[in-house]
Amino acid sequence: MKRSRTVVMLCSALTVLLFCSVPLFSQDTVNHPQAFGISAPLGELAKLPQPLNYGFHEANPVRRVPKHAIGGLVDPVEQNYPNGPQANYSIGADFLGVGNGFPNYTVPDAPPDTTMAVGDTQVVQWVNTSYTVCSKTSPYTCGPAVEGNVLWSGLSGTPLCKEQNDGDIIAQWDVVAHRWLLTQNVFASPYAVCVAISTTPDANGTYYLYQFGIPGNGFPDYPKWGIWPTNYGQSQNNFGTGSFIGPLACVYNRTKMLTGDPSAEQICHQYTASEDSLLPADQDTATNPPSGQDQFFIGSVGDVDTSHLSLYSAHINNPADWSKGATWTGDGNSQLIAIASFTPACNGGYGGDCVPQKGITDKADSLGDRLMYRFAYSNDGSGGSQHWLVNFDVTASGSQGGVRWMEITAPPTLVAPSGLSVYQQGTWAPDGNWRWMGSLARDKQGNILLGYSESCGSTCPGGTAMYPSVYVAGRLASDALGTLEPELQVVAGAGSQPDTSNRWGDYSSMRIDQDGCTFWYTQEYYKVTSTFDWSTQVGSFTFAGCSGSGGAQVSLEPTSLKWGKIGVGTKGAAKKVVLTNTGTGTLNITTIATTGDFALATVTKTKKVTPCVNGGTVAAGATCEVKVTFTPTQTGTRTGSLQFTDNAPASPQSVSLTGTGK
Repeated sequence: MKRSRTVVMLCSALTVLLFCSVPLFSQDTVNHPQAFGISAPLGELAKLPQPLNYGFHEANPVRRVPKHAIGGLVDPVEQNYPNGPQANYSIGADFLGVGNGFPNYTVPDAPPDTTMAVGDTQVVQWVNTSYTVCSKTSPYTCGPAVEGNVLWSGLSGTPLCKEQNDGDIIAQWDVVAHRWLLTQNVFASPYAVCVAISTTPDANGTYYLYQFGIPGNGFPDYPKWGIWPTNYGQSQNNFGTGSFIGPLACVYNRTKMLTGDPSAEQICHQYTASEDSLLPADQDTATNPPSGQDQFFIGSVGDVDTSHLSLYSAHINNPADWSKGATWTGDGNSQLIAIASFTPACNGGYGGDCVPQKGITDKADSLGDRLMYRFAYSNDGSGGSQHWLVNFDVTASGSQGGVRWMEITAPPTLVAPSGLSVYQQGTWAPDGNWRWMGSLARDKQGNILLGYSESCGSTCPGGTAMYPSVYVAGRLASDALGTLEPELQVVAGAGSQPDTSNRWGDYSSMRIDQDGCTFWYTQEYYKVTSTFDWSTQVGSFTFAGCSGSGGAQVSLEPTSLKWGKIGVGTKGAAKKVVLTNTGTGTLNITTIATTGDFALATVTKTKKVTPCVNGGTVAAGATCEVKVTFTPTQTGTRTGSLQFTDNAPASPQSVSLTGTGK
C-alpha cells in the first residue's frame, strides 16, 4: 500500500549523525507469557514421525513497507569493478541444507526465510517450516528435518505456538550464555510470539518454552531478533486491515528466560507508519558492549529520505525490576545517521519482483523496501572499537540491483546512540549481474564477509545469463575502505523460480563462529526450474592468517587486580578472579599458581560459582572462581600474577596483580 510522509530536516546533512529534533521518549506496559513449559529433548522430538508433505503450496504476496525511488541519484560509493585478486579465504564446510534434496523433506511453501546459528559443536539451520541440527565439524552430518511447532509441544494447554507452524523463523546462538534461542510468530489471530531457550549448550537437549502475545493485535510480519546483554530484542512489522501500522520493537527479560522463569517480561513499543522495518543489534562477540549501553534498533527512513538511516534505543529502566518498564528513543525518525545517498532497489518495493532469472520471464522479489538481516555487533575488547554491520538492496548505475553494505563504529566506552558513525560503506555491483538479499559479519581481525544471491536473465544489460546462485565476497581489514575483493561462488544454481508469488529469501544468514575467525553462511537456490522447489546450502569460510580455537579457551576477569593499605604482619583481604571457558570444548586445568608477593587462598565453594581446582575441568561456557590473598611484606609496590596452565593456550593465561603495602 502506498504511503507518503514528510520529514522535517532541522540540521545539516553534512554531519555524520544527526539529531533533527529532541529525541522523543516513551514508556510502555509490561507483559508476561501467556503460556510456559519445558520441552522434551529435541533429539527425542526429532525421532517422531515427520509428515512427508507439509502444508500447502501457496505463497502469500509480500507485505511491503514501500519506498519511492528518487531518480537521478548517482551512488557515490558504488564499486563497479573487482578490487584486485580474490582475498585469501577458503571454503570449509559446504553441504546441503533443508530443501529440495534434503532427506525425507518436501518443500511446503515459499520463501524459505533461510536462517542459521552456530554453537559450540553444532549448527542449527531453520527454514520455513522445519529445522535441522548438524555437526559443525566434518563430515557435517545433519539430523532429520523437524517441523518447527513440534518444539512448543511442551507448552501447557492448547496455546497457538504448538498448534500453528507459520514460519518467519529465527535461529540464534547466545555467545555469552552458550544457549540457543529459537523463535517464530503465529499469524492466526490473536497472534503470538513463540520463544524457545535451550537449557544447555546442546541444541538437541531440552528448552524453556514461552508464548507471548502481540500488543495491539496487529499482524506481526517479518520478525527479527538480536542477542543483547540486558535483553533479547525483537522487531516486527505490524499490519492492520490491509495497512501498515508501523514497526513494533520489543525487549524480553534475558536473565529470567535463561533460568526458565515463567514470569519473564516482554516490553514492546509501537512506532508509527512513518517509520520503517527495524533490525535489533545482535551480539557476535563474547566481549560485551560497555556497561549501560542500550539495545539499539536500526531502520531506513522512508520515501523521501535516501541519505540516512534511523536509529532507536530501548533502555531497561531497572534491570533488576522489569516492572519499572523501559524508555524508548528515536520516535519520529528523530535520531538519524547520515549515509551515502542511494536509490532503493526495484523502485523501493513498488516493483519488488524485478530480479531477472535465466530461462524464464518470472522475476524474483528483492525486498528493496527494508534493511537486510542482521544488524551484527562486535566488540574488539581491550580498548578496541565497537562495530555494527548492516546491508540493504539498492539500484546500481547499470540499473541492476547491488548490495549496499556498511560498517558503523563507536569508541570502546561509548554507550549513547549520538556517537555512532559510518566508518565505511560500499555498493557491491562489480558487473551487470543482479546481487541482492545479503548478510554480512566481521571476524576478530576486522575482515568482513558478505553473502548474497546473484542472478541475471537473458536480457540482463551488461550481465551474463545465470540461474540464481549463492556467492560471497570478502575484504581484508587492510583493504581500501568501502571495497570488496572479487567474489567466490558457493553453489551454482541449476534452475530458476517461476510463479511462487515471486517470493525470494526473505532473508539469509551470515554468522561468525565464536572462534572469531570462521564465517558461516546459508542461502537458497534452485536445483531445477520448478515452483516450490528451492534448496539451501550451508558453507563456512576462513581468511588466511586468522587463527581461532575450536576447543577450550580461557577468559579471566578481571585482567588486572589491585590492592593496597596492607600492613606488616596482617593479611590482605582475599580477592576473587573468575575464569570462563569461552571455547567449545572442556577445559582441563593442570596448574593454578601465583607469582610474586601473593598467595592462593583456600578455595571454598560458593552457591553460584564452582571453585577452580588443580586437575579440575571447566565445561564450555562455564565459569569457576579462585581467590587470591596478599602476603604481608614491607611497604612498597608489589607485583605478581595469577596463572592458569591448561590444555588450550600455548602459554599460561595470566591475571596481573599489583598493589602497594602500607
